[in-house]
This record gives sequence, C-alpha cells and structure tokens, in this order.
Amino acid sequence: MILRWTQGLLLMFFSTFHDCIGTTEKEKIVGIAGFKVALPCNITPPSPNDELLLILWYRGDTSNPLYTMDARRGVTNHTRHSSADGLSGRAYFSIVDRPAVLILEPVYAADAGTYKCRVDFRIARTRYSKAELSVIVPPKKPIITDGKENVLESLIGPYNEGDSLTLVCESEGGNPPSSVIWWRDSMIVDDSFHTVSQSIVQNIFVIKTLNRRHLMATFSCQASNNNQSPPVSTTVTIDMNFKPLAVWIENSNRPLSTQKPSKLVCIGIGSRPTAQLTWWIGGKKLESAKKTSPFDDNHSENKTISVLILKPNIEDNGRYLSCRAENPLIPKSEIESGWKLDVHYIPQLTLRLGSKLRHSHIQEGNDVYLECKIRSNPPSSEIVWRFDGHELSTNTSAGIIISNQSLVLQKVKRSNRGHYTCSALNSEGRGESNTVFLRVQYKPQCKNDQRFLYGTSKNEAVNVSCGVEADPPDVRFRWKFNNSGHVVDIQNYYQENSRSLATYTPRTQYDYGSLLCWATNAAGSQDIPCVFSIIPAGAPDPPKNCTVVNKSESSFRIECLEGYNGGLPQYFTMEVRDKYLESVLLNLTTKQPVFTVDGLRSGKTFVVTISSVNVRGRSHRVMLKPNTLHVPETLTHKDAKWSAKVSPVLIVLSGLTGGLLLVVIIVFLILRYRNSNGHQSKEGILKNDTIPNRYGKNDHNFTDMSSQKCPDIIPGENQLRNFSRYEDFKKDYDSRVEDNWPDKDTIAPDTCRSQVLEMVPPRPSSVSVAEGHQTLLKTQFFRSPVEKPSLTENISSPVCIHLTTNKSEAELTLVTRETD
Repeated sequence: MILRWTQGLLLMFFSTFHDCIGTTEKEKIVGIAGFKVALPCNITPPSPNDELLLILWYRGDTSNPLYTMDARRGVTNHTRHSSADGLSGRAYFSIVDRPAVLILEPVYAADAGTYKCRVDFRIARTRYSKAELSVIVPPKKPIITDGKENVLESLIGPYNEGDSLTLVCESEGGNPPSSVIWWRDSMIVDDSFHTVSQSIVQNIFVIKTLNRRHLMATFSCQASNNNQSPPVSTTVTIDMNFKPLAVWIENSNRPLSTQKPSKLVCIGIGSRPTAQLTWWIGGKKLESAKKTSPFDDNHSENKTISVLILKPNIEDNGRYLSCRAENPLIPKSEIESGWKLDVHYIPQLTLRLGSKLRHSHIQEGNDVYLECKIRSNPPSSEIVWRFDGHELSTNTSAGIIISNQSLVLQKVKRSNRGHYTCSALNSEGRGESNTVFLRVQYKPQCKNDQRFLYGTSKNEAVNVSCGVEADPPDVRFRWKFNNSGHVVDIQNYYQENSRSLATYTPRTQYDYGSLLCWATNAAGSQDIPCVFSIIPAGAPDPPKNCTVVNKSESSFRIECLEGYNGGLPQYFTMEVRDKYLESVLLNLTTKQPVFTVDGLRSGKTFVVTISSVNVRGRSHRVMLKPNTLHVPETLTHKDAKWSAKVSPVLIVLSGLTGGLLLVVIIVFLILRYRNSNGHQSKEGILKNDTIPNRYGKNDHNFTDMSSQKCPDIIPGENQLRNFSRYEDFKKDYDSRVEDNWPDKDTIAPDTCRSQVLEMVPPRPSSVSVAEGHQTLLKTQFFRSPVEKPSLTENISSPVCIHLTTNKSEAELTLVTRETD
C-alpha cells in the first residue's frame, strides 16, 4: 500500500513538474459529433540515436492516462495499446501519420476538453503537447408541417390552383444553435428564422396564391451550424390540380384496321393530373387498352398527352371513339373529343367440317367436305386452300374438288390425313382461318424406324419389338414364325399401347427365319405384316472402302463403310502406330467408321488398323498406311511486302535440277532419234567409276541388251567423275530421312532378263520421254555416308524417264512399263 502511494505521489510530482517546465502550446481542434477527429502528438526523437519508449494521453487534470502506448518491451511497430473504458473501441493512436495522432471515431460531444500527450524517450527528456478539442453538435433533420401539426414529406398536395400554402420548418438541437433557411432549387426564398425555445429554431414560409408555376416546385428547408459538415435538410414537392381547358385527338377521322395497331394521341391542355385522360368507344370505357400518359413539362401550355395503341374489332365499326379529360377533384370538369370509327379489317375466316360429318366416323374411302365461312370488309377477292402448308388446287383424278368456299375430298386416304386451312385476300391483307385437323382412321401399318434384323445364338432368347401406326391407336397383336418350312404361332409376347414385344428362342438351326407381326384396330386388320429376320449371330465383317481424306501437316481423316454387323449392334476401333510398329500412338472407338486423328508429326508415315466389334467378337483388321504432309516453306512479311525465305540447300538443288534437266533432254532427243530410225542398240553397257564409300558397291555394268531390243539410255562413257555436289548434300543430311528406294515388288517386269543399270546420282531434274511408254528413273541423294543403297533396276523395252525433286531430297527412279 505504501509503495502504491509512493508511485502515485511521484507520478503527480513529475506530471506537475513537467507541466511547469514544459513550454507547450495548446492546438485547437474542432470536431463534429458523430464523425472522426485526430489529436496530434509529436513523437519524433530529438536525436537519431534515441528511441520512443512510452506515450501517455491525459484529458484535463486527471492523473490517470486515458490512452497508453507502451514500447518499452519491443520495437515501435509492435507496441502495446490500451485505452480507458470510455474510449474502448473508438480510440486508436496512429504513428504512421506525421505528426502522430490520436484518432477518436466517432467523437462525442462529451469528448470536448483539453488533451495532453506525454512522450518518454530512452535518452531525451519527456516531451508534452496539448490540444484543445471542441465538438460541434449538428442539428437534427428539420421537420416541415402545414401549420396544423400535419407533417409534410416528399410530394405534398395536390393543392388546387389559387389556394394559399403555409410551410413551417423547425430544427431541433445543435450546439451552437443552427440557422434555418428555405430554398427553392438553388435560390434562397426565406431566411427569416427565429428561436422558439432553447433547442428549437423555426422558419415559416407562406405562399399566398398558388399558380401553375408552383406545379412540381421543390422547396427545401436547411439547418446548419458549421461549415465543416453538410447541412441537414428536408424537401417537399408541391403537386397541384388543374381543370382541363381543352382536349383533342390528333389524326382523327381516319379509317382504322383490326389487324394493324393504330396509334392515337390525345392532348389535353390545362388538366391536372394526367392519369384522368380516358378513352371511350360506344359509351364504354377502354379498360384493357394500352395507353401511356406522359406529362409535357411546358408551363406555358401545360399539356397532358395520352397515347392509345388500339386494335379495334369488327364490332367497333361505326361506333363513336372519344378521349375524355377529367379531374375528379374538381366537380364537372370533364371534356371530350372524338369521331365515328370506320374500321377496315382483313377477312375473318372460320373453317369446319361439313355439318353432317364427325371426325370419329371418317375412315379411308369416305367422302369429306370442308366449309370456309368468310366475313370481310371490304369483300375478299380470292380464296386459297392449304393442306399441311401446301396450296391445293382442283384435281378430280386425285379426288380434290374446290367450289367457291367449299373443299370436297373424295374417297379419302391416309395421305389426306393432316391439317387444312383456308385463306382469303382483300385490300387489308390476307386472312387465315383456324386449322382443322382431318382425322382419317386407318388400319395398322408397320413403323419404318425400327430394327428388322436380329442376331442370336442357339438357345439364346431374343426380344423382338414390333411397332405400328394406327388410328384409332387401340390395337391387338398376333405373332407367327416362318422358316419357309412351316409357320408357327408365337404366344410369348405382350404389348404396350401400339408396340408389342415378343420373346423368341431358336433351339436348332431350323429355328432361324422370320417373325411376322400383325395388328388389328377398329378400322381393320393390318394388310402387310411386319417382318423381322432372326439370323445366327456372329462376329461382324470388317469395314469396307476405307479412304484417307483431309490430310494436313498434323492430322488426317479416315472414312469407311460399315460391313455386315453379324446381326448385333457393332462399334468400330482404330489403332495408330508409328511406321516401325514400335509404339501405339492412339486408340479410338466410335459408333460410326469415321476417324479423325490430330497432333501428329508432319511428313511421317503411320500404320493404322481398323476393325469392327460386337458382343460376338472382332472382325479382321483393315490396315492402312496414311502419312501427314510436309510443313510448307514459311513466308515472312516485312514492310508490307511478302518475301519467301530461301535456304542455301534450295539454291543448290535448283542448280542440280537445271543440270539434270539438260542431261535428260539430251537422252530424250537421242531416244526420239533412234525410235524414228528403227535403230536398236547393240550394246548397252554403262560403265561407272567406283563410287567412293557412298553406296557400298563398286562397278556394275549393263549387260548386252541387243537381244531384247532395249535402247541405250545413257552412253557407256557417261560417268560421274566429280562428286563435289554430293559432298554439298552430305553436310545437310538428316539421318531421319526415310529410304525411298523402291522395293523389289515394285520393280518393273523383267522382260530384258539380266539387263542391269547402275548409276551414280545425277543432277536432279524432271522430264518425260519416249511416247507410249512410262519409265521412272529414281536416284536419291543421301545426306549421310551411313546409308549406301545401290541403284540397280531392270529395264524393259522403250522407256520414259521421270525425275522429281524437292527441297529435302532429289529422286531419280527408273521403272519400265509397256503401254499400248
């Protein structure tokens, strides 16, 4: 207890001491009750090496702090804050602002007073700062009355023109007292306020005579006692009643149409309110008519407008249409304007069966007639009959007879069953009748959209569904089995509405055949039964006519035709592998034999297998070898001009192509010359120098071809001695380039026996020679000495040479084939 008294005395002593020695000045702070206020306190240490320890806030002469920020146990950013009970939840000391501030939100009127901030540093002496807080209490929202203690808000009235109006505005509360002022829009109309009591200020505004200028006028009463918070105000808007002065309908005395909406505009001058403009036809008010009544804010004319969208009916023709303006608040104020209607309308038609006919009794073979009644003004000029949307015309051979407003159908059939309409035309347009559905009862007939082939094994039950179309739909079924040897009744079946389900189990091979289904209704028995074939089930046949379509650099599409499904539902599978069958790239399963593969590498060949599958097994596989296209040369767009990027390899190939073209032309001319002179070569041996490690073989010569009448293709001394161009290709070789040399099975028939041609790679070119024959001479330049294929092809009689080149490889193939 003694220790606490000692601490209290010391605290009071130091507080009094610092108050005496401190040279702080009070800073005046004004706050608005209900808003936020900030009390400043300088917490910046005097020296950089000093730091903040403790902040204490006091109010008035109290010795207990009302807010504490303690930084003695940590850094400033992790200080402990505490506040007195009166400030709990609405006081916070912010050290982010400079100077730091004690924030009170919201501030109350009771918070007014002197606040002292004590700041303790680790080294420097304690610093004090004071702030004088004064709190302004805004006044309450003003209340407007009519002087009879009736509170007025928002829209007031309506008041009649010429009446007087008294508006009393009172504002309660506020410290200091508030001023109460009347405003109209942005203009002051009355600022003569006075104090009624200690807390109430009043301002009475009187309008002696209300006129049309006061209609929808807005008056605001504002109360304010400071320039920091917005003033509080209450607003009223005056509504008024005016007696109608005049009313008329624009564009009157014109014909109207029953099918074309007419816009009628009624204008009333001097009437108020607008909702009292009403429309009348034949003395009856139009309750359901669409109308709008916008108010034209033109004080000089004070127009009231009502718009009526009118679709008159036939009975309105000749009736009196008027617009009536009335103010029920002013007795006997209604006036009206109108005219006698002239209504034009398109033909009104009613279609029905002949008076002696009923839908339930019409069957195939009966005669039917339809009657079309027409009501039209002006009269109609033509009548058109339609059946299911198609126009009908008289056709006696088909039993269709059109006579004026009647349609006769002789010996109706099921094909006459459908929807009938009639239409007529006049100057207003074409009118359409109601739709009459002609119901023609008919015998049951087998539905087309059902399954007629069923596959099953011995001792395996199969459910066969038989559906029929009939009118009336109440049918009875019967089933039979026929295998060309005998006919047996089927008893194991049931039906649901117009569908029957029979269960059949073949026991032997003779139990396969046809199930026959008949149905009977009130119109008769089915003439032709539904036939369902029961066959042995098995694995399906493979797809047929598989074709690769829509190839691109990364995709292709394969389309096939379905084979026999084995009597059971089937689906289709496709497997995509790489060329060497090393890995499966993709598996697809579809209901139709159409497959699309995407995401593949360009310029590659793939192995695709396709098969059909049902519950009995899988068909034989169909194998294809599709390929993707090579990626085309890229184009670069520069400075609004397109330019192709040309690689050095393409330039070299272009030179080789030109040289090879020249060689082939010479060969072509020699062959043409020898063929024209009947000359046959006696010796056709072509000697070549050894190709150094390019193809892995040395000299190979042509044998004697004179006995086979084979012409010389290239002179015997034609040898490739300079391999500089092949070396140019070697450095650009890509080891992934596929070997495109022909297989043995693709070599032309050996009609010249041992005639052998060995060639070193010539310059690539493309040319065709020797009329009536086709021969392809193929030589491929490889870019690596690893692959060394030999070029050896058999040669038959007269030949043609065809050479092709592209950017990545040059080919020269020799294949001989006789043609007529």
